Amino acid sequence: MTTSWQATTLVQCVSVKPWLTYPGCEEPGGCHDLTLGRIYEMQGIEANGAFYRIRDDSGDDYLYPVSHFRPV
Repeated sequence: MTTSWQATTLVQCVSVKPWLTYPGCEEPGGCHDLTLGRIYEMQGIEANGAFYRIRDDSGDDYLYPVSHFRPV
C-alpha cells in the first residue's frame, strides 16, 4: 500500500476588512466567512499571486487577497 503525501500551506487571517466594494453596494463584501486570527489551509495561489484560494468558515473555497493572511 502506498501513501501519497502533499505539503500543506497554512496561513493565519490577519484582517477581515472588506475588500470588495462597488457603487450601489450597501454592504461591502469579501470577508464575511473569515475569523480573525484563525489558521486556514491555503488551497492555491491565483491571479499572479494576488489572491489565495481559502476554504473559509462556510466550508466553501473562495479567493481572498494575500494581504489578509500571513504564512504560519
